[in-house]
Amino acid sequence: MSKLQVDDIVNKGDDGSVGFSRGAVVTGVTTTTTLAVTGIATATTLKVGSAITAFGGIVTATTFKGDLTGDVTGDVTGNADTATNAQGLSGTPNITVGSVVGSALTISGISTLTDLRLASIADKTTIIDGNTVSLAYSSGGGNVAICTNPSGAITLNVTNIPTSSDFDNRAISFAIIVQQGKTTAYACTSVTMNGVVFGANAAVGLQTHIAYPGGTVATGNTSSYDTFNFTGINTVGSGSTTANYKLLSNVNGDYRLY
Repeated sequence: MSKLQVDDIVNKGDDGSVGFSRGAVVTGVTTTTTLAVTGIATATTLKVGSAITAFGGIVTATTFKGDLTGDVTGDVTGNADTATNAQGLSGTPNITVGSVVGSALTISGISTLTDLRLASIADKTTIIDGNTVSLAYSSGGGNVAICTNPSGAITLNVTNIPTSSDFDNRAISFAIIVQQGKTTAYACTSVTMNGVVFGANAAVGLQTHIAYPGGTVATGNTSSYDTFNFTGINTVGSGSTTANYKLLSNVNGDYRLY
């Protein structure tokens, strides 16, 4: 075995680097200003002074420590002990954190919270010009409707009430605010929830009978605002059908228009 001791190795023309067509085995420490690898480089330990740049290739490591700048494409598994800023998350990642602080939060799906505490809340309302109120429960339509010009008995039709097992043992609420006319007042005493009809005229004792305080069916008042409130309580537990709900109702009214 021969031993080569030199200060510098260049190519034959003294104008470039040398090539190792059959590879090179290096033991000890190798120091280089620029390392360009076109094939596969395997190292037990790789120490880099400032940066590793991959141009269209892939850098694979069992463990990565340090700052990461730029975009990450593909799946990331494991734990990130510290993340100062996380931006541009997309897809369907599951993130577990202690607390989240931000200026705004927009959620398009269903959120399940153990304890929700709000400083201020504003209900979304739907304005109806007529007698038929339609609300889509889980589609962002809100739970409050305002009837501005009723001409007959008011009916409420609520759709998209969840029927999955994660909606078991729930209570749901709705409200209709009616701007009554000067001569005739109208009430809402008929409610349909996911196709199941509840009414004041249903036989007492039936699940679909709307229960009122003292058994007195709610009525309206002329020249006023009347609020008809409905609360559906699941007396069975299973949310698989809205027929398992019992509907309670009361009216807060006679808020004068003059």
